[in-house]
Amino acid sequence: MSIDKITNLRGKAAHQLAEMRRILDENDVLTAEQAQEFDRREADLDAANETVARLEKIEGIAPAPKFAEARSIALGDDDPVSIDEGVEVSEKRDADQAFSDWMRSAGSDVEARATMVTSAIANNRGSQWVPQNWSNQLIQSLVLQTALFDVSQVLETQDGTTLNLPASTADEATALVAEEGSYTTPNPTTTSITLGAYKYGHIVRVSEELLADSVIDLPTYVRNQVSRYVGNQIGAVLATGTGSSQPTGINQATTGVTAASTTATTADEIVDLQHSVAAPYRANGAFFVNDTWLRNVRKLKGSGSGDYLLQPGLAAGAPATLLGSPVYIEQLAAPAAGTVPAVYGDPNGFVVRRTPVEVAVLNERYADTGHIGFRVSLRIDSKIADSAALRKFIQAAS
Repeated sequence: MSIDKITNLRGKAAHQLAEMRRILDENDVLTAEQAQEFDRREADLDAANETVARLEKIEGIAPAPKFAEARSIALGDDDPVSIDEGVEVSEKRDADQAFSDWMRSAGSDVEARATMVTSAIANNRGSQWVPQNWSNQLIQSLVLQTALFDVSQVLETQDGTTLNLPASTADEATALVAEEGSYTTPNPTTTSITLGAYKYGHIVRVSEELLADSVIDLPTYVRNQVSRYVGNQIGAVLATGTGSSQPTGINQATTGVTAASTTATTADEIVDLQHSVAAPYRANGAFFVNDTWLRNVRKLKGSGSGDYLLQPGLAAGAPATLLGSPVYIEQLAAPAAGTVPAVYGDPNGFVVRRTPVEVAVLNERYADTGHIGFRVSLRIDSKIADSAALRKFIQAAS
C-alpha cells in the first residue's frame, strides 16, 4: 500500500514541479497572484517530498534524489537549495570531490550527485554528469593502451545516434584555369560511411571495507581498473575489428605490400610499404605495428650506412621513428602466414567515434559477498574514412 502511495505522491510532486517551471518560463516578473500560486505549488511539492521521505524510511527504500535535483535545475537556483531532509547543495563544491563522495556512498549521497549534475549543466555538458576531469583521465589512460584512440580522427558525440559521413575513395584531378576560363565541374569519387556506437565496459567490484578506507583514492582505483580491461578491449577492436557487429579495425586498410616471407620482414619491404602511400599522406604518416614485428624490425640496418632503421624518440615520451615516421604498438596480429602485423599511413584517414563515459553503481548485485559494483562504459565505432591514406603490410600466405 505504501509503495502505491509513494508512486502517487511522486507523480504529484512531478506535476507541481512542472507547473512551477511553467510559471517562471511564461513570466519575466510575477504578479502577486502568480507569486501566490508559485508559493502554493512549492509548498505542495515540499509536502509531497517530505511524505515520500517518511514512507521510504518506513519501507526501507533508498530515497530517489531525482526530484530534488530536478527542482534545483528547474528553478535555476544559484544559491544552495534545500533537498529532502534539509541537505544543502552548493555549486561551489568541487565536482571531483563530489564524485569521490558519491562513489564512497555507493551512490546514495544526494548532495554529491546534485553537485555533479549542477556542474555538468554549468559547463554545457547536459546529462553527462561524470566529472570532465575524471573522464579525461580515463581517456588518457585508454590512449596508453591504443594510440589510435588519440592520433586518429576522433569524433566525440554526446550520444550514440548513427552518423553518416562522406568518405573519399579516390583523388580528383585539378586542371589549370585560364583567365576568364571555366572551372572544371567537380566529380569526386566518394562514398558514405556509417558510424554506430558499440558499447564497451567493465564492472569493478569494491569491498565494503575498501569503501570505508579513506586512504584509498577510490576514483583513481576504479579508473585504473577500467582503463586496463576496457583499454585492452578497445585496443584490440580498433586494430583488428571486422566491421561486422563491431568497429572496423585499421587492419582492414588496402594492401600496400605483401612480404616474401610468412614471418620475416626486409628493409626494402618497409620502404615499399611507406611509398605505397602517396606523398601528401606521408607528411603525417605513422606506423601502427605488432610488437613482435617491431622486435624483428629493430634488428634491421640500412644498406651502406649500417644505421638501424628504427631510431629512438628524441624527446621524453616521444615515439620511436622508422624511416622518419613515428611508430605505435597496437594489437595487430603477430607475423605469420597471411597476417597483417603492420599498417602505415596518415591516421586521419581512420575515424574513431566515441561517446562520454557513463558510470553506474550496482548496490545489490554483489551484496552477498560484501561488495559494491561500479559499472563504467562508453560507446565507440571506427571506420577507414580515406582509403588512400592507409596501406597494410601482409605476410606471405605460404
